[in-house]
Amino acid sequence: MEDQDKIIEELESDVSELIEKELESAAAIIGINVGTPEGTKITSRFKTPINMTIGEVTAANSSLVFLSSKMLKDTLNQDVGYNLITGKDKIVLSILSENITMIAYLNRELAELEGLDMYINRLQKLALQISAIIETSDILKEEIFKGLKRAIPNTLVLAIITKDGLPIKIQSTMPEPILSAMIAALYNLSGVLLESGMEYSIIGGQNGSVIIHELDENRILALAVPESDERKLGSYIAKIKAIIKS
Repeated sequence: MEDQDKIIEELESDVSELIEKELESAAAIIGINVGTPEGTKITSRFKTPINMTIGEVTAANSSLVFLSSKMLKDTLNQDVGYNLITGKDKIVLSILSENITMIAYLNRELAELEGLDMYINRLQKLALQISAIIETSDILKEEIFKGLKRAIPNTLVLAIITKDGLPIKIQSTMPEPILSAMIAALYNLSGVLLESGMEYSIIGGQNGSVIIHELDENRILALAVPESDERKLGSYIAKIKAIIKS
């Protein structure tokens, strides 16, 4: 992912500047994390350290937004605007714009004192500003989903999930939570049998196969193809590796 890392590095200064200003001007905002809809981390700023890594936060938030979006679409036929989670001391606000997922951690007492509507509105505006910056970059062209669909056009099922089994982005007729749970279970069981981390596995059938491949420290990739020839599957594995490393 060398090219993608360079793109993210170039984006960081512009995006980080916007986030820093937001953190400085709002006492209630503890931290903000920005990623792509596929769970690729872009940048993150927190006033105090959190237990999760940036990659874990990004992947989990992309999954949360994906599931929230699907639920709202399936139940009310509406697009998701935000997801608000309230705890004892903190509020977590997740926002999906056209090009990014953004999550903000808020001090509950301060945020409720000033008004949650105000914070929702200002963070949605921030997400739109960041989304506009991302749109002009090449990072979206480097996203795994698009790259794989171009490289392996006969793909029948394509899924990116967290290692915990949560869907991030899926193209399949199978229900997303069921497919994600199955992929994660297969990945984890393979690691147990190997007694180490799994790189990839192939589930071969008579006329088709499923390839499961580690994407990074937080995500897993799976795709199904109407192909059982070992040489052809080997070429698919090579393409997957090239896209992940590009």
